[in-house]
Amino acid sequence: MINLKKDSIIYVLCPGNCISGGPEAMHQLRYYLEKCGLNAYLVYYYEYNTHPRFQCYNPKVLSLEEIKDEKNNVIIVSENSTKLLKNYHHATKCIWWLSLVFHDGENAISTTFSQKTVKFIKEIIPFSLYKSLKNNYLKRKNRELPYWIGANDVNLTASKFAYNYVNNKYKNVKMFVEPISMDFLINTNPNLTTEERCDIIPYNPSKPSEIMTKLLKRDDLKFVPIQNMIPSEIIDLLRKSKLYIDFGFFGGPERIPKEAVHNGTLLLVGKRNAAENDFDVAIPNEFKIKDYNNEEFVVRKIKYMLANYDKLIPQFEPFRKKILALEENFISSIKETFVIED
Repeated sequence: MINLKKDSIIYVLCPGNCISGGPEAMHQLRYYLEKCGLNAYLVYYYEYNTHPRFQCYNPKVLSLEEIKDEKNNVIIVSENSTKLLKNYHHATKCIWWLSLVFHDGENAISTTFSQKTVKFIKEIIPFSLYKSLKNNYLKRKNRELPYWIGANDVNLTASKFAYNYVNNKYKNVKMFVEPISMDFLINTNPNLTTEERCDIIPYNPSKPSEIMTKLLKRDDLKFVPIQNMIPSEIIDLLRKSKLYIDFGFFGGPERIPKEAVHNGTLLLVGKRNAAENDFDVAIPNEFKIKDYNNEEFVVRKIKYMLANYDKLIPQFEPFRKKILALEENFISSIKETFVIED
């Protein structure tokens, strides 16, 4: 629990003018903090602009220079920007572990999700980046957290996967899972029959994997990349698809798989990292493939799921209900974590 005064300010730090899951989570956090009656601001570093996609969160923005490093205030960063906390000595410091892959600790791959970095990742070195992230994650699994994360700092985790890692190394750890994007929350009740769905398979090209490279070369399956789309286009695609697949690294629970299930698709993933547990990816175990690089096995599973949508979709209802409850649960987590003293 973080005790606040009535005049306490909560600063939520994230890169400006950047569109990805991490920055969106930080925009969501500020939005819901204010919704809970708290005084919260976004603080952009690098670019001082809000991406148009995030205007729905009614951002209130300050500059780094406007942060008041005072004991009654709170500074929140994601795990990929903890080094920023070295500049503050009085405010309560809070790390929100949205993933583990981009943790900026010693010897870790560091990224701030600038537009230049995102473009570099997507267009130039997707596979070498993926292998580097994987290797660095494995190297630091048993490493202590950075020295600049203090014993009294608060650690919030957006997944059980991150919670298990952080809780084994540090104190003051609390689960803190954000909802899906606002654009998806306001669109509910998809058609859960094959009447309006066809055998196309959306996937996220920014989550590369060895098996996807093989699958994309096939001509007996139709894959559709989710890229250069606005939310309404993604929703339309998901609502006419039977199956979404993701064989990426799963350094966190990932947004698009949840958004896909929310919109009525089946889900098939590789069983590793956050996808291994039943909290972060709450689907039946038969749809989590351990041998995810076995092309023929994966293809058989894909074709089986496409052919049996009506039979299988009820098995995803518990996960759909959990996804729908994320917003209410997130508000409850905020109220339990940030408490104004009388």
